[in-house]
Amino acid sequence: MLLLLNAVTQTALALTDSTLTTDQLQSVLCVCNVAHRHFAPARTLVVSMPRKSLDVARSRLSDPLPQTDDLQTVSVLLGKLHEGTRWPIELFRPNEFDSADRLVLQQSYILFVWNEGASSLNETLENQLEILKDSSSWNPRGRFLVVVTDSRNETGMLLSAHIFSVLWQVARIVNVVVLIPNQSAYRPLHAMSNTKTSADRLIMYTWFPFKFGVCGEVHDIILLDEWVFENNVTFLHNADLYPAKVPNNFMGCPIKVGTVGIDPYVIMTDNFTQNDGRTVYKMTGLSVEIIKYVCENLNLTYVFLAPSVNIELDSYSKTLTELDEGISEVVTGIIPLSPVVLVSYFEATIPYIPFRFKTIVPCPNLFLELKRY
Repeated sequence: MLLLLNAVTQTALALTDSTLTTDQLQSVLCVCNVAHRHFAPARTLVVSMPRKSLDVARSRLSDPLPQTDDLQTVSVLLGKLHEGTRWPIELFRPNEFDSADRLVLQQSYILFVWNEGASSLNETLENQLEILKDSSSWNPRGRFLVVVTDSRNETGMLLSAHIFSVLWQVARIVNVVVLIPNQSAYRPLHAMSNTKTSADRLIMYTWFPFKFGVCGEVHDIILLDEWVFENNVTFLHNADLYPAKVPNNFMGCPIKVGTVGIDPYVIMTDNFTQNDGRTVYKMTGLSVEIIKYVCENLNLTYVFLAPSVNIELDSYSKTLTELDEGISEVVTGIIPLSPVVLVSYFEATIPYIPFRFKTIVPCPNLFLELKRY
């Protein structure tokens, strides 16, 4: 699924700058500038393309890519990024199964999206994310750059909102910039100045999930910067494309908490049904009080889901499934730090109250078993 580019040279690329249109070449230059300015050197950089890029996924690096506009752009970009070997680059290949175990989290992502037949750009992006999530190196807290090669008739502001919604719903990704060719004569509401834009530029959008009085809902899209083609090609505002997105004060935003465990770690003290039919659970216990303390200091409103007040396998399966599906946003209680299940798919804090379980089983009598044969 991922191919590590450790020995690629510029001569191995069948495509060159001269094969690109002006717009395509400017997209490559802009992405390279973003990468050099904002992506950590010597840390893995993942370049991802849509699921149905079968010809790319099955070809060798020395083979020419199919002669389509989008794939030509990706091909030249890979060559530019590899110059100077600033990063280990992983080319995401979503049509192959990757069984390799990687222990180092990826830090930077460039996701290309374009229409695949009947699939929309949103579906194209969601397909990539769902497969990327299966990697043990997946890092939703890394820096993401989504490159839209064709926005069709949809405004950049509206298309960006759809992309931000997909990223948030699938993996709670917030450190993201969407790069879209300009198709609008005017800037959006929260632009950094009031001057008109021309067609010969690329627009960079972002959003803040806990700002403007909202809690994780995509409403206000921010125009961060623009890459202009004329004169000395450069960023118009030279803005910080990845500002801090997580505040110290969440202004009372709700957070859904799942719990699993037994007394004295997880204790349900009461539950009742509200007028709207929702059941409210009141919880306490050593593990629960820790999450309460964190929420109170960050001004988060905790909402407890139905607890699993035992440590059976079904309880863990149900609780972790709810976390994976976004029904809950955090889980506390007696959590086994299993590298196969927990650490590979979820982020765990350091144990606040560590303890160990030991299972005692009868030792088989090997001598008697061997004597039978």
